[in-house]
Amino acid sequence: MIDKTYLIQMECLIRNQKARPGAVELIDALNENGLSYVIISEQSGRTRAQMVELFESCGFHYIEPGDLYFSAMAAVDYLLIKFPQWKKAAYIGGKGIPAALEQGCFVINNAKPDVVFVAMDRNLSYKDYSDTLQYLLNGSVLISTDSRRTQIIDGVEMIGNGAVVKMLEYAAQKRSVDFSRGSDILLRMALRYIGVKAENALAVGDDFMRDIVPAIGRGMETVLITNGEGINDLPITDKLHPTYIVEDLSGLVR
Repeated sequence: MIDKTYLIQMECLIRNQKARPGAVELIDALNENGLSYVIISEQSGRTRAQMVELFESCGFHYIEPGDLYFSAMAAVDYLLIKFPQWKKAAYIGGKGIPAALEQGCFVINNAKPDVVFVAMDRNLSYKDYSDTLQYLLNGSVLISTDSRRTQIIDGVEMIGNGAVVKMLEYAAQKRSVDFSRGSDILLRMALRYIGVKAENALAVGDDFMRDIVPAIGRGMETVLITNGEGINDLPITDKLHPTYIVEDLSGLVR
Protein backbone atom coordinates (compact mmCIF):
# COMPACT_ATOMS: atom_id res chain seq x y z
CA MET A 1 0.00 0.00 0.00
CA ILE A 2 1.03 3.61 -0.47
CA ASP A 3 2.41 5.09 2.75
CA LYS A 4 0.46 8.35 2.82
CA THR A 5 -2.50 9.88 4.61
CA TYR A 6 -5.52 9.12 2.46
CA LEU A 7 -8.18 11.70 1.57
CA ILE A 8 -10.98 9.60 0.11
CA GLN A 9 -14.08 10.94 -1.58
CA MET A 10 -17.09 9.22 -0.05
CA GLU A 11 -18.57 8.55 -3.48
CA CYS A 12 -15.64 6.23 -4.16
CA LEU A 13 -16.69 4.08 -1.21
CA ILE A 14 -20.49 4.02 -1.40
CA ARG A 15 -22.97 4.41 -4.23
CA ASN A 16 -26.71 3.86 -4.01
CA GLN A 17 -26.17 2.75 -0.42
CA LYS A 18 -23.90 -0.11 -1.49
CA ALA A 19 -20.17 -0.54 -1.04
CA ARG A 20 -18.23 -0.08 -4.26
CA PRO A 21 -15.77 -2.78 -5.42
CA GLY A 22 -12.72 -2.95 -3.19
CA ALA A 23 -14.00 -0.24 -0.81
CA VAL A 24 -14.44 -2.39 2.31
CA GLU A 25 -11.11 -4.10 1.66
CA LEU A 26 -9.35 -0.74 1.35
CA ILE A 27 -10.67 0.62 4.65
CA ASP A 28 -9.83 -2.68 6.37
CA ALA A 29 -6.30 -2.58 4.95
CA LEU A 30 -5.77 1.03 6.04
CA ASN A 31 -6.84 0.18 9.57
CA GLU A 32 -4.75 -3.00 9.68
CA ASN A 33 -1.64 -1.17 8.44
CA GLY A 34 -2.10 1.79 10.77
CA LEU A 35 -2.44 4.28 7.91
CA SER A 36 -4.50 7.36 8.61
CA TYR A 37 -7.36 8.49 6.40
CA VAL A 38 -10.30 10.84 6.25
CA ILE A 39 -13.45 10.42 4.18
CA ILE A 40 -14.62 13.72 2.72
CA SER A 41 -18.01 14.54 1.26
CA GLU A 42 -20.18 17.45 0.20
CA GLN A 43 -23.32 15.62 1.27
CA SER A 44 -24.90 16.91 4.46
CA GLY A 45 -28.19 15.05 4.58
CA ARG A 46 -26.96 12.92 7.48
CA THR A 47 -25.05 13.61 10.67
CA ARG A 48 -21.70 11.92 11.13
CA ALA A 49 -23.27 9.35 13.46
CA GLN A 50 -25.92 8.56 10.85
CA MET A 51 -23.24 8.29 8.18
CA VAL A 52 -21.31 5.81 10.33
CA GLU A 53 -24.49 3.72 10.53
CA LEU A 54 -24.76 3.83 6.75
CA PHE A 55 -21.18 2.63 6.37
CA GLU A 56 -21.80 -0.19 8.82
CA SER A 57 -24.94 -1.25 6.94
CA CYS A 58 -22.79 -1.47 3.80
CA GLY A 59 -20.30 -3.82 5.46
CA PHE A 60 -17.58 -1.40 6.57
CA HIS A 61 -15.78 -1.90 9.88
CA TYR A 62 -14.24 0.48 12.41
CA ILE A 63 -15.19 3.76 10.73
CA GLU A 64 -15.57 6.39 13.44
CA PRO A 65 -17.31 9.80 13.29
CA GLY A 66 -13.90 11.48 13.44
CA ASP A 67 -12.94 9.74 10.18
CA LEU A 68 -15.58 11.79 8.33
CA TYR A 69 -15.21 15.39 7.23
CA PHE A 70 -18.08 17.15 5.48
CA SER A 71 -18.12 20.36 3.45
CA ALA A 72 -20.33 21.97 6.12
CA MET A 73 -17.64 21.24 8.72
CA ALA A 74 -15.01 22.76 6.43
CA ALA A 75 -17.14 25.89 6.08
CA VAL A 76 -17.53 26.21 9.85
CA ASP A 77 -13.81 25.71 10.46
CA TYR A 78 -12.95 28.28 7.81
CA LEU A 79 -15.37 30.87 9.20
CA LEU A 80 -14.02 30.42 12.72
CA ILE A 81 -10.53 31.21 11.44
CA LYS A 82 -11.30 34.03 9.01
CA PHE A 83 -14.34 35.65 10.59
CA PRO A 84 -14.36 34.87 14.33
CA GLN A 85 -16.72 37.80 14.91
CA TRP A 86 -19.51 36.00 13.03
CA LYS A 87 -21.57 34.05 15.53
CA LYS A 88 -25.05 33.75 14.02
CA ALA A 89 -26.05 31.38 11.23
CA ALA A 90 -29.15 30.15 9.45
CA TYR A 91 -29.50 27.14 7.20
CA ILE A 92 -31.90 25.34 4.89
CA GLY A 93 -31.58 21.63 4.17
CA GLY A 94 -28.96 19.24 5.41
CA LYS A 95 -29.49 17.43 8.71
CA GLY A 96 -25.74 17.44 9.26
CA ILE A 97 -25.43 21.22 9.13
CA PRO A 98 -26.84 22.16 12.57
CA ALA A 99 -24.45 19.69 14.23
CA ALA A 100 -21.50 21.32 12.45
CA LEU A 101 -22.70 24.80 13.41
CA GLU A 102 -23.20 23.87 17.03
CA GLN A 103 -19.77 22.23 17.14
CA GLY A 104 -18.36 25.58 16.00
CA CYS A 105 -20.34 27.43 18.69
CA PHE A 106 -22.53 29.21 16.15
CA VAL A 107 -25.95 30.32 17.29
CA ILE A 108 -28.65 29.23 14.87
CA ASN A 109 -30.50 32.51 14.52
CA ASN A 110 -33.04 33.37 11.84
CA ALA A 111 -33.36 37.02 12.86
CA LYS A 112 -30.25 38.47 11.23
CA PRO A 113 -27.73 35.72 10.49
CA ASP A 114 -24.18 36.49 9.44
CA VAL A 115 -24.15 33.46 7.13
CA VAL A 116 -26.72 31.21 5.48
CA PHE A 117 -25.86 27.58 4.67
CA VAL A 118 -27.72 25.99 1.77
CA ALA A 119 -27.94 22.23 1.36
CA MET A 120 -30.27 19.87 -0.49
CA ASP A 121 -33.71 19.08 0.88
CA ARG A 122 -36.50 17.97 -1.46
CA ASN A 123 -39.11 19.18 1.02
CA LEU A 124 -38.07 22.84 0.91
CA SER A 125 -40.70 25.26 -0.34
CA TYR A 126 -40.85 28.46 -2.36
CA LYS A 127 -41.21 30.33 0.93
CA ASP A 128 -38.05 28.71 2.32
CA TYR A 129 -36.07 29.94 -0.67
CA SER A 130 -37.70 33.37 -0.52
CA ASP A 131 -36.86 33.69 3.19
CA THR A 132 -33.27 32.77 2.38
CA LEU A 133 -33.24 35.45 -0.29
CA GLN A 134 -34.29 38.03 2.32
CA TYR A 135 -31.31 37.06 4.50
CA LEU A 136 -29.00 37.57 1.54
CA LEU A 137 -30.54 40.90 0.60
CA ASN A 138 -30.04 42.01 4.20
CA GLY A 139 -26.33 41.23 4.10
CA SER A 140 -25.94 37.56 5.03
CA VAL A 141 -23.18 35.59 3.27
CA LEU A 142 -24.31 32.61 1.18
CA ILE A 143 -22.47 29.35 1.93
CA SER A 144 -22.68 26.53 -0.61
CA THR A 145 -21.97 23.04 0.74
CA ASP A 146 -23.05 21.00 -2.28
CA SER A 147 -22.44 21.97 -5.91
CA ARG A 148 -24.20 19.10 -7.66
CA ARG A 149 -26.15 20.57 -10.57
CA THR A 150 -28.33 17.47 -10.71
CA GLN A 151 -28.55 14.29 -8.70
CA ILE A 152 -29.88 10.83 -9.43
CA ILE A 153 -32.80 9.80 -7.22
CA ASP A 154 -34.44 6.41 -7.82
CA GLY A 155 -32.84 6.30 -11.25
CA VAL A 156 -34.17 9.72 -12.28
CA GLU A 157 -32.01 12.82 -12.83
CA MET A 158 -33.36 15.61 -10.64
CA ILE A 159 -32.40 19.15 -9.63
CA GLY A 160 -29.35 19.29 -7.36
CA ASN A 161 -28.28 21.74 -4.69
CA GLY A 162 -25.85 23.48 -7.02
CA ALA A 163 -28.76 24.59 -9.21
CA VAL A 164 -30.56 25.93 -6.14
CA VAL A 165 -27.47 27.90 -5.10
CA LYS A 166 -27.21 29.40 -8.60
CA MET A 167 -30.86 30.46 -8.36
CA LEU A 168 -30.21 32.23 -5.06
CA GLU A 169 -27.04 33.85 -6.42
CA TYR A 170 -28.98 35.19 -9.38
CA ALA A 171 -31.86 36.46 -7.24
CA ALA A 172 -29.61 38.14 -4.66
CA GLN A 173 -27.00 39.28 -7.20
CA LYS A 174 -24.16 37.97 -5.05
CA ARG A 175 -21.76 35.04 -5.18
CA SER A 176 -21.70 32.19 -2.72
CA VAL A 177 -18.63 30.96 -0.89
CA ASP A 178 -18.17 27.42 -2.20
CA PHE A 179 -17.02 24.57 0.06
CA SER A 180 -18.35 21.77 -2.10
CA ARG A 181 -16.59 18.86 -3.75
CA GLY A 182 -13.95 20.14 -6.15
CA SER A 183 -13.31 23.38 -4.27
CA ASP A 184 -9.75 24.09 -3.25
CA ILE A 185 -10.94 25.38 0.10
CA LEU A 186 -12.49 22.02 1.03
CA LEU A 187 -9.16 20.30 0.35
CA ARG A 188 -7.26 22.91 2.36
CA MET A 189 -9.54 22.56 5.35
CA ALA A 190 -9.50 18.75 5.13
CA LEU A 191 -5.68 18.78 5.21
CA ARG A 192 -5.80 21.10 8.20
CA TYR A 193 -8.34 18.83 9.90
CA ILE A 194 -6.08 15.78 9.68
CA GLY A 195 -2.93 17.81 10.31
CA VAL A 196 -0.85 16.79 7.31
CA LYS A 197 0.91 18.68 4.55
CA ALA A 198 -0.25 18.24 0.97
CA GLU A 199 2.91 16.38 -0.03
CA ASN A 200 2.19 13.74 2.62
CA ALA A 201 -1.39 13.14 1.48
CA LEU A 202 -2.95 10.97 -1.21
CA ALA A 203 -6.24 12.12 -2.76
CA VAL A 204 -8.51 9.31 -3.93
CA GLY A 205 -11.38 10.19 -6.24
CA ASP A 206 -13.36 9.05 -9.27
CA ASP A 207 -14.07 12.43 -10.84
CA PHE A 208 -11.05 13.77 -12.71
CA MET A 209 -12.10 17.43 -12.74
CA ARG A 210 -13.56 17.65 -9.24
CA ASP A 211 -11.27 15.27 -7.33
CA ILE A 212 -7.97 14.95 -9.16
CA VAL A 213 -7.32 18.37 -10.70
CA PRO A 214 -7.81 20.35 -7.44
CA ALA A 215 -5.62 17.90 -5.54
CA ILE A 216 -2.84 18.19 -8.12
CA GLY A 217 -3.10 21.96 -7.82
CA ARG A 218 -2.60 21.66 -4.08
CA GLY A 219 0.53 19.49 -4.57
CA MET A 220 -0.93 16.14 -3.57
CA GLU A 221 -0.37 12.72 -5.07
CA THR A 222 -3.59 11.39 -6.56
CA VAL A 223 -5.42 8.18 -7.42
CA LEU A 224 -8.08 8.20 -10.11
CA ILE A 225 -10.64 5.40 -9.83
CA THR A 226 -12.01 4.69 -13.32
CA ASN A 227 -14.81 2.28 -12.28
CA GLY A 228 -14.16 0.39 -15.49
CA GLU A 229 -14.63 3.43 -17.73
CA GLY A 230 -12.09 4.64 -20.29
CA ILE A 231 -9.92 7.71 -19.78
CA ASN A 232 -9.40 8.75 -23.39
CA ASP A 233 -12.02 11.49 -23.16
CA LEU A 234 -10.54 13.01 -20.00
CA PRO A 235 -8.45 16.21 -20.38
CA ILE A 236 -5.34 14.51 -19.00
CA THR A 237 -2.07 16.25 -19.88
CA ASP A 238 1.55 15.94 -18.84
CA LYS A 239 0.94 18.53 -16.11
CA LEU A 240 -2.53 17.33 -15.10
CA HIS A 241 -2.09 13.61 -14.71
CA PRO A 242 -3.09 11.35 -11.80
CA THR A 243 -0.18 9.77 -9.98
CA TYR A 244 -1.97 6.42 -10.14
CA ILE A 245 -4.91 5.13 -12.18
CA VAL A 246 -6.78 2.02 -11.03
CA GLU A 247 -10.04 0.42 -12.09
CA ASP A 248 -11.41 0.09 -8.57
CA LEU A 249 -10.25 0.46 -4.98
CA SER A 250 -8.90 -3.08 -4.79
CA GLY A 251 -5.99 -1.76 -6.86
CA LEU A 252 -4.81 0.19 -3.81
CA VAL A 253 -4.82 -2.83 -1.49
CA ARG A 254 -2.16 -4.77 -3.36
